[in-house]
Amino acid sequence: MKARELIERLIWQENELYNLYKLGETYALFERPELRDTFALMAEEELRHRETLTGLLNEGTLESLILDYMDELSIEPVLSDERAKPESLEELVVEAVLREKHAYEMYSKLAKLLDEPFSDLFMHLAREELTHAYRLKLIYEAI
Repeated sequence: MKARELIERLIWQENELYNLYKLGETYALFERPELRDTFALMAEEELRHRETLTGLLNEGTLESLILDYMDELSIEPVLSDERAKPESLEELVVEAVLREKHAYEMYSKLAKLLDEPFSDLFMHLAREELTHAYRLKLIYEAI
């Protein structure tokens, strides 16, 4: 896999999470209205992640930096995620936790491998994904 493909896959994953959280808003609207704002917030953050990665991809800078580290990244979890089709709020939360875990792991690896300012950027993304996983854990316990 080329570095460009990895970045494109990360963008795809961010888009999948965005779609899950928008669906979560809909589920919450009917099942758990108090959770709607949490899903909306996470959707906005995933959209921001997607836009950040798209900007980096368009610049081309990140692609050349990651190229040297492709073997060290162990990208299989990111590649194995298929399009999610949750049929309930509970399924959605479980699927989102798994994807957040994969995103957190990848961003953490990138943060360790790259120099500033990219290491800071990916550490920030990793922290946000970890925060999402924690919020999802709280949601799961509440439902």
